[in-house]
Amino acid sequence: MEANKNPGLLSICLVGLACFALPAGAQSPADDATRAQFFEHALQLQEHEGRCRLASDGGYLDLLLEWPCRFHLDRHGALRIQPVGNSHVLLVESSEAMPPPHRDCRTVVQAVGSDSHGLKASPVVSRVAACPPFEWDAKMFIGLFEPGA
Repeated sequence: MEANKNPGLLSICLVGLACFALPAGAQSPADDATRAQFFEHALQLQEHEGRCRLASDGGYLDLLLEWPCRFHLDRHGALRIQPVGNSHVLLVESSEAMPPPHRDCRTVVQAVGSDSHGLKASPVVSRVAACPPFEWDAKMFIGLFEPGA
C-alpha cells in the first residue's frame, strides 16, 4: 500500500472533522460574533431572561433585542465601528428567518455608543427585513441615537 503523499490534506480534514465534535461549552466561530473588543471595553453578549444583555468590564446594558443576538461585523469578521461626533458606535443585531415561503429575515438592530461617560444603548431599534450578514449603511449607526428615530 502506498503511503499518503499529502499529509497536509489529511491534517486539514481531521481539523475540519474536529470542529463538528466541539463540546457544547466550547467556543465555535459563531461565538466570535458575541465577543468583541471595543477600544478599552471587552464586550460580551449574553442571554438574560430571553433578552440580549451587553456585558463589559464596567457592568452591563440590557438591550431591546431578543436573544440570540450578535455584533454587526464587517466583511472580514471584525467588529464594525463608525465614528459619530466625539463617540464611536457599534451595532448589535438579532435576526430570525421568516416562515416559508418567505426568504427574508426579521432583523432588529440596536446601536451602542461609547463616549467619555462609558457605553450607552440607543433608545430605539430599527426593524428590517434582511438576513445577516448584511452591511448596514453608515446612517444606521447615527440614526438610532437621533431624536424621533
